[in-house]
Amino acid sequence: MSLKVGVIGLGPMGGNIAGNLLKKGFDVVGYDIKPECMDALDELGLEKASSATEVSERADLLVCSLPNASSLQAVIADVLEHPKPGQIMLECSTLDVVDKLAAHEKFSDGGKILLDAPISGTPPMLVNMVASIYVSGDEAAYEKCVPVLEGFTATNFYCGEVGNGTRMKLCANYLVHVHVVAAAECIVMGQKAGLDPELIQSVLIKGAGGSKMLEVRGAMMAKSDYREGGGTMFDVFEKDASIITEHAATVRAPIELYVSARQKLNSAIALGLGHLDTSAVCKSIEMSAGIARDLVE
Repeated sequence: MSLKVGVIGLGPMGGNIAGNLLKKGFDVVGYDIKPECMDALDELGLEKASSATEVSERADLLVCSLPNASSLQAVIADVLEHPKPGQIMLECSTLDVVDKLAAHEKFSDGGKILLDAPISGTPPMLVNMVASIYVSGDEAAYEKCVPVLEGFTATNFYCGEVGNGTRMKLCANYLVHVHVVAAAECIVMGQKAGLDPELIQSVLIKGAGGSKMLEVRGAMMAKSDYREGGGTMFDVFEKDASIITEHAATVRAPIELYVSARQKLNSAIALGLGHLDTSAVCKSIEMSAGIARDLVE
């Protein structure tokens, strides 16, 4: 590939974005404040940079995946130090709409184009090329990015004006959190009735009540093995849950079902399961139902 892609932020999401692109033959230069995140991509051929500014200098197109708005603000300031009019950034973080709009305005003032492009999917879904991405902003810029988007996601959707990508992602994350809790309660109910949890999950994913969360995280619940994705996923949930709740208040949308699901996930954290994947909410519900299943360690 002649196009060089710069990836800023090489954590659980950004690292897999870069990895997928490298596997597809793209030239990728990357930067993360943690050197070990860059080192993890050595075997795939990542070109390392010493700063976000250097990534901007060396790359034709930028992809950014960061944990919070303050990190994005810092990265944009660094990237704008290198003038490259018309350079496009795919901003893939899940943040508040207001933060995305502010970032877009600042980037635009610097002569560059920011596309609001959050990803719907877990790190393992990225690895397996089954994640989706919701892109919003300049449509001509989006069209230029399609070959790159196809290099790390299964499906990409253009959602219109800037900010709509994040608005869509918040709807998606609402469903993720609710469906995780629904899958957990269902598997617990089945166990209380004498059904095997692995049988419950394998049967129900094929029926009308199946969901992506029952398929992906339900498999973890069935085995009582919540190690994959552990360490950060509850942190991500807490961040995203706050954003969703505030967004719903801003647009005056009723979210009673979501509030209930959020409480269930918070209970799992309170019970000491926050170091595991969010599917460990099933263990929390099992405990309240008197089911004693050992965790796979």
